[in-house]
Amino acid sequence: MRKLLFVFFLFFIGSTILAQPVTTIQGFAEAYVGKEVKVFVIDDYLSHLRTQVASSTVQNDSTFKLSFFNKQTRKLRIEVDKNYFHIYTQPKGDYKLFVGESSPYIDEKAKGVEVEFFFLDLDSTDINYKILMFEDYQLKFLQKYYYHKSLKSTNFVAQLDTFKLDVSEKYAADTSRFFKAYVKYSVASLDNIAFLGQRNEYEKYDFYIKPETVLYQNDRYMDYVLNYYKLYEAQLSNEVNERFYNGVINSSPTVIMNALGGDYALKNVRLRELVMIKMLSEVFFTDVYPQTNILTILDSVSNNALFSEHKKIASNLKYRLLDLVPGTKMPDYSFMVNGERKFGSDYAGKHVYIQFVNQEIRKSIEDITLLKPIQQKYAKHIQVLTVLVVDEDDALLKDPSKFIKEHKITWDLSVVTKDDPALKKLNVNSYPHYVLADASGHVVAVPALSPRPNNEYETIENMFIGIARYYRLMGKDEE
Repeated sequence: MRKLLFVFFLFFIGSTILAQPVTTIQGFAEAYVGKEVKVFVIDDYLSHLRTQVASSTVQNDSTFKLSFFNKQTRKLRIEVDKNYFHIYTQPKGDYKLFVGESSPYIDEKAKGVEVEFFFLDLDSTDINYKILMFEDYQLKFLQKYYYHKSLKSTNFVAQLDTFKLDVSEKYAADTSRFFKAYVKYSVASLDNIAFLGQRNEYEKYDFYIKPETVLYQNDRYMDYVLNYYKLYEAQLSNEVNERFYNGVINSSPTVIMNALGGDYALKNVRLRELVMIKMLSEVFFTDVYPQTNILTILDSVSNNALFSEHKKIASNLKYRLLDLVPGTKMPDYSFMVNGERKFGSDYAGKHVYIQFVNQEIRKSIEDITLLKPIQQKYAKHIQVLTVLVVDEDDALLKDPSKFIKEHKITWDLSVVTKDDPALKKLNVNSYPHYVLADASGHVVAVPALSPRPNNEYETIENMFIGIARYYRLMGKDEE
């Protein structure tokens, strides 16, 4: 009997997994043979944090293929090596792509840039095909009727009204809720550029926002709504604003929610809670609201939000707010240096300048040479740590002595892979990247100036001069 139940259980689990809608992405990427392809979902459009859902490698014949569970139509970010592009995917979609080079016009390929790609055999019922056709349709309308002087043109307003009717009729029979919302809020955005005869803010709310539920994964909807409620705290009535302030002072999301309920455009409770989270993130860096209170409120919402989607959004935004800004405490981090684990606290007592370079990016490696004379000059007051990012099978992970000798490094060096958790903690997404922290472990600058002159001919030495002067004045000039 137990065996029978166990077999039934396995069958049930297997059937459930097989029932999950799977999306497949495959194609050609001739310029990226041997490089990794990764697919990310966008967690939310407030924090813009992403979660990886699939990965693969471009084969020697330039092909790649990956599959993942996908229950809803949404926009995805695809990264190939260090570069990226976006596509829309729908459940059970099968996409074939050709991914172009980052820049065919220069010898050294650019990194961390958006690249061109092309769909191969795209079905006319697919969300990407529909969006591409609509965007082309809308672009032709704007090219024909919109120019700068149109802002005060009754003709443009009239043509826009006609365009809206045409769009409504053209897509009336379409059954994709995602696409119809995409179209609706794309057209709604055109209202924001037609000054003469446009709806006022309350009319826009009544027509575009009030009838809809919150479409968390529709980028056009979210763009429109987040723009509508941008810096909304300053638009509240005096009475509502005062009650909002009192809610923050009391660290009470309940008081804030009740206060915001007094605003005409925040009657929808789901939308109100979302806008509350957005407002808290916007006032975080003002001098009016206590930051610790805001963090406490976001903590509460991340655990007890009225709507489950807002728990993740509140948590993500809290992470963003504490994401290495000047004056905040450095996160706990550690790196292997000379075979020993070295923590951030080990650098206490002096300023620390962290340089992140990538073995594959020549410009970042060249910065080590530029850093050397500056490091020697200010070593008495400022500690330097260079973090070298390499592939998982790189021999430097076990023995970096060859690299140290080649680049004449006399300061701390750590060799890590791109998956090292400290890189995420310190929000390192591109190379070279620099972080400067003070003697007490607080962020001074991020991204900090580099040893390489910027457009204003400034280097990190400009800051080091002031730091060294401070130590001398404080009598901390060690001999």
